[in-house]
Amino acid sequence: MRCLVVHAHPDPASFSTALREVAVTALERAGHRVDLIDLYGIGFDPCLSEREHVDYFSIGREHPDPVVAAHIELLRATDTIIFVYPTWWSGLPAVLKGWLDRTFLPEVAFALAPRAGGKQVVTPALVNVTRIVGITTYGSSRAEVALLGDGGRRTITRTVRLVCARRCRTDWLALHRLDTASDEVRARFLDRVDAELTMLEPWGRRRA
Repeated sequence: MRCLVVHAHPDPASFSTALREVAVTALERAGHRVDLIDLYGIGFDPCLSEREHVDYFSIGREHPDPVVAAHIELLRATDTIIFVYPTWWSGLPAVLKGWLDRTFLPEVAFALAPRAGGKQVVTPALVNVTRIVGITTYGSSRAEVALLGDGGRRTITRTVRLVCARRCRTDWLALHRLDTASDEVRARFLDRVDAELTMLEPWGRRRA
C-alpha cells in the first residue's frame, strides 16, 4: 500500500504529533510506503487565493503553486489517506480545512458531468483511494461530541469518502476527554493506533 499521512497540529511536542509518529512508524513497519504532509511543519497556506477561486474549475489541471501541485500528485498516487488532527470547535483545524479547499479540486477529487435538463452531476475522481483513516482527539466526552455534532468526522468520512473509490472503507480512531486523560489512557490509545495501522489493508481486509 501507498499511504498518505496528513497531519495538522502546531506543536511538535503535542499528543497529536505523537500519534502521527506512531502512525508513520506502524505503517512503515508493516511494509507500506508512507508520504507525510505535516501542514504546520511546512507552513502550509490554507487560504484559497483570488486566482485559485477565479480558476477553480480548471486550476486542478496544472496548479500554479508548486506545494499544492506536489500534494495533488500525492493524492493521485496514494491508495490510503490517514488524517491525524485534534478536533477543535467540533471541526477540523483551519489549516486542514484549507488544505482540502486547495487540493480537492475539480479534475483532482471530482468531475462534473452534464445531465439532462442542463444540470451537472458530481462523479468521483480519486478512485485510487480505497481506504481512509481518521485519527483525532476531543476535549469533550463521547456523549457531548454526539450532542454537539462532529463536523470534522462528517467531512472526512462522508464528503471526502464520496470522491474516492466506490467501495472506499473508513476507520475512525478517537480519544475523548484528552484534557483530563491520564498517561495510562494516552498510552493505551497510542498502542491502539499502532495495532490498527499495523494491520491495515486496502478494501477493509485485515491480515490473517
